[in-house]
Amino acid sequence: MDPTALTAIISALAGGAAGEMGKDAWASLTTLVRRRFGSESAAVAAVERADPVTPDDVAGVLVSLAGADPEFEKELREWTAEARRVIQQRRDVSNTIGGEAQIAGPVIQAGDIHGSITFHRP
Repeated sequence: MDPTALTAIISALAGGAAGEMGKDAWASLTTLVRRRFGSESAAVAAVERADPVTPDDVAGVLVSLAGADPEFEKELREWTAEARRVIQQRRDVSNTIGGEAQIAGPVIQAGDIHGSITFHRP
C-alpha cells in the first residue's frame, strides 16, 4: 500500500474536495475500519478524531494495519480506488461560454478555488 497516495486521498477528502460524495467516502472508510478492527480500536480513533490529525498520520495507521492484515489491505485498496474515482469525478469541471455571449472583461473558468482572485485594471 502506497502511503503517499493514501495520504493524498485522505487529504483531499478531509479538505472537502469531493463535497458530499467525499463525506460518504470518508464514512465508508470509517465503516470499513470499524468492521475490521472494532469500534474501540486505534484505527477507528485515527479516522474519527475531532482534533487535528494530519492525513499523513491517518494514512500511517492504515498502511501499518494493512501491512499486518492482507484482507484489510485488499479492502483498503478497493476503498482507495473508489475514493480516487469520487475525487476525480468531482474535480472534472467543464466551463462553457457560448451562444450569443459577449464578454467585456476578464473571465475565470475553474473548479474549486481556495483563496482569492484579484483582477488588476490596466
